[in-house]
Amino acid sequence: MKSSLQNTEALLPERLTRQGAGLTASEQALALALGRDYPHALLESATALATRTGTSPSTVVRLFAKLGYASYAEAQREARGEVTALLQTAAERAPATLGAQRSLRECVDDALLHDQHNIQATRGELDMAAFEAMARRLAQAGGGRVYVLAQINSAPVSAWLALHLNMCRPGVQELDAGAVSPADQLLWVRPGDVLLAFSVSRYARGTVQVARRFREAGGQVLAITDGPASPLVPLAHHWLQVRTSNASPFHSYTAAFFLCNALVSAVAQLRRKSVSEALARRDALWEEFEHQIAAPASGRPAPRGRTTKGR
Repeated sequence: MKSSLQNTEALLPERLTRQGAGLTASEQALALALGRDYPHALLESATALATRTGTSPSTVVRLFAKLGYASYAEAQREARGEVTALLQTAAERAPATLGAQRSLRECVDDALLHDQHNIQATRGELDMAAFEAMARRLAQAGGGRVYVLAQINSAPVSAWLALHLNMCRPGVQELDAGAVSPADQLLWVRPGDVLLAFSVSRYARGTVQVARRFREAGGQVLAITDGPASPLVPLAHHWLQVRTSNASPFHSYTAAFFLCNALVSAVAQLRRKSVSEALARRDALWEEFEHQIAAPASGRPAPRGRTTKGR
């Protein structure tokens, strides 16, 4: 059976609307209670839900089976994802995600279900016009430099983006990395330059400040964020939305890497000839550096076939 979390159009309220005419009186009473207090009603056990709504645990199980859920636990996973999407901090999300008594196997399954949902929802909601505009702008190597920025917990996204965009085009620089401060890195921003910024709630003030300064300097701002309420959206010339709900108190970045991977893939496709040539040069550079590292202490060059594979 297809998971509810894999179907971005099958959340509980919509299922209740579709199924309404086929419910018994007790199931209808339960459905009304769920509709009034969704998604928080599903954070309690089936027994507690039945007691609170004046029904029975068997009615709860029967209703969710009619609604197409594999189990009540699957509906709870959906509800936790909806709750955590509304809360900003890990401390606020902890009671919703850690309150239930889950087995370690369920932790694995929950993480998989949420990440599948995040990826499919991100793809389903993708603004293709904005995606294409961002990819084409990033592919213009002669159009200025590209600055990549993501702070605090999102920093690995920035590092991944900067690394792979640098293999596709020249002039890519990760902001807020290394000894030079972002203020000094932005000293020479020109109107043709691009800032690619990533930020999810709670939104890092520094990312928003850099985006504002960058735009004031005449640069173009491209953003990847978790919704229209993000303070990056009003500053962005184009923006994309990514889903980050999780089975733990912490944001999931799986869909963020999916979206970034798609963006890098599109840039590489648009620059396929120059990217192929650049990657061939990169392989030659790696071979040269590995050959020097592998050389024995005597100074004699190592055999050409001995190279380090992990890179």
